[in-house]
Amino acid sequence: MREFILLLKPTFWGLKNYLKDPGPGGRVKLISLGLFTLVLWAALFLLSVKMIRSFYSVEGFGDILAYKTFNILWLTGAAFLLFSAVITALSSFYLAKDLGLLMAAPVSRESVFWARSLQSFLASAWMPGAFVLPVFVAYGYHFKAGALYYFLCPITALTVALTASFVSQAAVILLVNILPARRTKDIMSLIGLLSFVALYLAFRLLRPEQLVNPSNLQSVASYLAALQTPSSPMLPTAWATDLLWPLLGGKAVDFRWIYLFLLALGAVVLGVFTSLGADLLYWVGYNKSQEGAGRQRTGGLLNTLASFFSLVRSPEARAIMVKDFKIFFRDHTQWSQLFLLGALMIIYLYNFSVLNLKRYPLEAFFLENTIAFLNVGLVGLVSATLALRFAFPSISAEGFSYWIIRAAPLATGDFMRCKLKFWLAPILVIALSLTYLTNRFLNAVPVMSVTAFTLTLLLTPGLCALAVGLGARFPRFETENLAQVPTGYGGLIFMVSASVSLLLIIGLSIWPVVSYLRIRRRALAWGLKEEILIPIMAILVLILAWQLWRRPFRLGREALEVYDEEIKAAETPAALKARPGEEAI
Repeated sequence: MREFILLLKPTFWGLKNYLKDPGPGGRVKLISLGLFTLVLWAALFLLSVKMIRSFYSVEGFGDILAYKTFNILWLTGAAFLLFSAVITALSSFYLAKDLGLLMAAPVSRESVFWARSLQSFLASAWMPGAFVLPVFVAYGYHFKAGALYYFLCPITALTVALTASFVSQAAVILLVNILPARRTKDIMSLIGLLSFVALYLAFRLLRPEQLVNPSNLQSVASYLAALQTPSSPMLPTAWATDLLWPLLGGKAVDFRWIYLFLLALGAVVLGVFTSLGADLLYWVGYNKSQEGAGRQRTGGLLNTLASFFSLVRSPEARAIMVKDFKIFFRDHTQWSQLFLLGALMIIYLYNFSVLNLKRYPLEAFFLENTIAFLNVGLVGLVSATLALRFAFPSISAEGFSYWIIRAAPLATGDFMRCKLKFWLAPILVIALSLTYLTNRFLNAVPVMSVTAFTLTLLLTPGLCALAVGLGARFPRFETENLAQVPTGYGGLIFMVSASVSLLLIIGLSIWPVVSYLRIRRRALAWGLKEEILIPIMAILVLILAWQLWRRPFRLGREALEVYDEEIKAAETPAALKARPGEEAI
């Protein structure tokens, strides 16, 4: 136990020192992140309460829908934690940089395993726990649950999370003894992503909104049978549901402590078996994880595709773009997200294809064109999300090799423009494609289609420039995983700035669009007011779009130049820093 506590102290001290002295601007970051978390929790709580109440608006099916959703919530959270824990356990047990020091230290391997097991559990469980917490509170609030529910809910969640974590750790220990650790991580990441994409597509294409309409089924009996299909009674998530539901929508007399005993016993037994397996296989697997990666083939399709960058005139820009292109497709954590992107685009377009506005014949024209305009905001959010995931971390992607960029005969602004051009082209193509196809599905009039295209052309470059600029303002060159870069303080600032910019530009465009639709329907006559205000608002939109393109990019360039000067000053020997005529101490 003493060794176990000693191994955890560096993590505890690091967190304690950061909270005590977070550095310049650290307090502001912590406060803003705390406020953002509270707002997110409040939004999830209110949405969950509204969802539960909407279940009871369907007469006779409220309890069934609420129960099935409660069960699905446990099952989905556990599944998400299971996949997340696999990746975290691989990094903690086999790929962490400090493992070499720990393995050479005079501590038992059992202490190392349990310390890493706890760190892996906390790293993988905090995010699912943060998202499901307000939903569980919403259930308790709606059903007016007693203190016992709020007491047992975190204990139940802890046992389910421990069970999922131990299963993941045992699977990792076994797989690493079969495959190299890095290859296992790649395979599991890809399998998890593809599984999520397949489930997401299957769920949406089944049109679950029809479930709340019993008239679409053959009979009420078949509807009830479809909803009341029980889950496996051997799953811990089923035990968690059966433990807590009697305290909510069920009957309190049906409450059984046996389910809590089964959850605790399952977590303890899995922990013991995982520890025994680690004693036999962990050291062997760790030795295998130190093997070098296999030699990769060069050339082929990747070089052929990269040859298209020969159209770029500047040799410096061409070199940077070719490098980014090859790194993107060599790193599975980046190119595998194309599967998720494709699934999201399919579902996005599918939602518009099944949107039936002909049910409102008198308002179909107005609704179709209004939604076509508001779709510009949705496309803007999609562009902002893509820019956050790909363009924002593009500066930080240089990592410790950023010194090569600083040593190259390349200005900081030119370097940032290379990153911007590289990501702007695909994001702009996606945004324009979504705008065009949704306008086709909605049968928007040509003037509205041109307006939507124009706004998309104005917004998308600005959002990409905002992402690159703030990515340069908040670089994280020391990060090991690029997926962590957008989750920091800079990513939060980007999303807030992008959302405010979208609201301002879309807000300024609403009145001219609505006025045009009313004039088209002859509900409004073209007058002096429209002749004056519409050009003024168009000019304001252009000014905002130009500032969105120009100002964040300039701030990022200045911040990166200051960073370069600080690095040069830190690397300059003390003898060169001394003023002429004085000796350096």
